Amino acid sequence: MRNIPALIATILLTAGLVVYAQKPKGKKPAPKALQWRVQQLQKSNSEGAAAGDINGDGKMDVVAGEFWYAAPDFKGQKVRSLLPFGKDYLQNNSEYLYDVDADGDLDVVAGAFTLPEIRWYENTGKNDDPAGWPSHVLCDTGTKNHEATFLHDIDDDGTPEWLESSWKVDNPMVIWHFVKGDDGKPKLDGHIVCKSGQGHGIGFGDLNSDGKQDIIFTGGWYECPKDGPYSAEWEWHKDFILPHASCPILVLDLDEDGDSDFIWADGHNYGLYWHEQMEPQSDGTLTFRQHLIDKKFSQAHTLAWEDIDNDGAPELITGKRYYAHSGGDPGADDPTVVLYFDWNKENQTWKKNVISSSPAGEGPGIGLQINVVDIDGNGWKDLVVPGKSGTHIIWNEGWTKP
Repeated sequence: MRNIPALIATILLTAGLVVYAQKPKGKKPAPKALQWRVQQLQKSNSEGAAAGDINGDGKMDVVAGEFWYAAPDFKGQKVRSLLPFGKDYLQNNSEYLYDVDADGDLDVVAGAFTLPEIRWYENTGKNDDPAGWPSHVLCDTGTKNHEATFLHDIDDDGTPEWLESSWKVDNPMVIWHFVKGDDGKPKLDGHIVCKSGQGHGIGFGDLNSDGKQDIIFTGGWYECPKDGPYSAEWEWHKDFILPHASCPILVLDLDEDGDSDFIWADGHNYGLYWHEQMEPQSDGTLTFRQHLIDKKFSQAHTLAWEDIDNDGAPELITGKRYYAHSGGDPGADDPTVVLYFDWNKENQTWKKNVISSSPAGEGPGIGLQINVVDIDGNGWKDLVVPGKSGTHIIWNEGWTKP
């Protein structure tokens, strides 16, 4: 009789184990995923776009090629006309919103593939003219064959400069900075980085840890002079070759070891990579170890590095530039995708996440620019992506509930 309580306890415990073991397995909760909604603004071959408050109403608008789109309805209004060339191109290899004339509103600055002029389009505040905005030439570069253009503050003085990537390797590398002409009007004045030394792809950052921004491109990198970017021509270091490098190449300390690494993609083939900076050679030559991120989609012609999942750390955003060479590149007719990659510093791995995927040419790609900005003010950064499959806003609607 004295063993009855122990026997009962044993029976209850055993029953509990049996019940637990026989409990039907439910489905695991689905992992969290960002939700995205695609809105097409236009269907054209324009490959540049920018976002900003164009009409001064406190809302984020979009400009893309020939039109600008006022929030919240995003109906197209004329900015300019674009000339076609080649099989399927328009003369728009990137565009930016910048207050060129310092009158308090955002103008459009734009580059072109095969035209030598850099133009700005004046925001007069009366932007419903069917003829578009007044057009002005900032400079004649004297060159053509421009892969992409960038409005970037290379000298860290708070005012951006204009830089171009050219696929023509004997074109000069030039920094164009904003000045006022003798007539008081804005123009661009050029400083030669190298008289003959260009190539597909460009990026900016302090590669050699001297506190100054350098220029990286397909043929290596240019070192900023010790007395500043306009004090002399820059030294060209031919430390690597990056075939058809992306625009931009991202320069950042990815592994957080105190020196600069970089991320790039082959813009006209399969291949997305990061290069880890190693110990320099005895003569000071920089050395890098290449790591593959992904090789399952092609034509990742442009990259962005922004926090789109609100975890406090940036993600790598890219995708496919649809028909980057008019269908002549490997993978041209693969699905058109927009993707982001999460970086895990501890084990140095990447997790790929699909933002959008569609049959070739039927949905958003990345064109020549990726704009990452919270357009609707919901606390989540959206994407504005142009391209030959159309210009789209990809609305970030945050996490699903697991």
